[in-house]
Amino acid sequence: MSVTRKVWIEYKDEVELKEPIAIVGSPGLRSVGKLVVDELVEKMRPRLFAELYSYGFPAIYYGPSYLGAPCDVGVRIAKNGVAELPCAQFYAIENQKQDIIIVSGYQAYDSLNQYAVAEQVTELFKAYHVKKVIALGAQVIEEGMRCCATDLELFDELAEFEVEKTNVDRFLGFSGLVVAIGRVKGLKGVCLFANTVPNTEYPESPDYNAAAELLEKVSAISGFEVDTSGLKMKLSEEKQQMDVTGTLDEKTENEETREEDTEYLRGYV
Repeated sequence: MSVTRKVWIEYKDEVELKEPIAIVGSPGLRSVGKLVVDELVEKMRPRLFAELYSYGFPAIYYGPSYLGAPCDVGVRIAKNGVAELPCAQFYAIENQKQDIIIVSGYQAYDSLNQYAVAEQVTELFKAYHVKKVIALGAQVIEEGMRCCATDLELFDELAEFEVEKTNVDRFLGFSGLVVAIGRVKGLKGVCLFANTVPNTEYPESPDYNAAAELLEKVSAISGFEVDTSGLKMKLSEEKQQMDVTGTLDEKTENEETREEDTEYLRGYV
């Protein structure tokens, strides 16, 4: 009798990792976490070793993906015309002073599916003896780099890198849930948040500046070096395009966000 699989992982390659750190990013507020992970994959050229699929991964969202927006199931069509299922991807940097797993996450469309996905992710972390999970996101309330953690002693470690404890009580979506479920399973984890300004019309519009700041911080904490010039170049190109079109980004136009328009975004994602 066959078993219906609602969440499953397909391994593409074998990797040998020694107590790796896991860095997790996914679509979210101003796409900050996703931008950092994409840049790590592009610059560090890690090896793709596994992909996670879920019945809860839609192909299209009609609104912010991390808020359980309305969506449609389907496939994605790659540049070469090949139909692909939406998935979360796992990359490995191995045989280094500090081995790393990079997770390019994907938001499921409701809470039950988010939990099922996070459960599978943390099981993979346990199988590879991950010693620390670092989830990446953004926030709109507090200045500077902020954090929450699964263990109090981790705050002392982060303080050495000038990361302050957050006073806000929520972190929405894939990345934060992975850290929280990992805590139940005995995995240590932290969530790092760069400060951004929300774009109420396009909540996931890229904030390259916040992503560059977050990339620099996670690199320092994790003990590796990565070039952030790519993100800064994209920021420069974006500003040039705005000058041509006469449209100013909210962050450069007005750092004070209207309370009534951003109440639903006043958390971390």
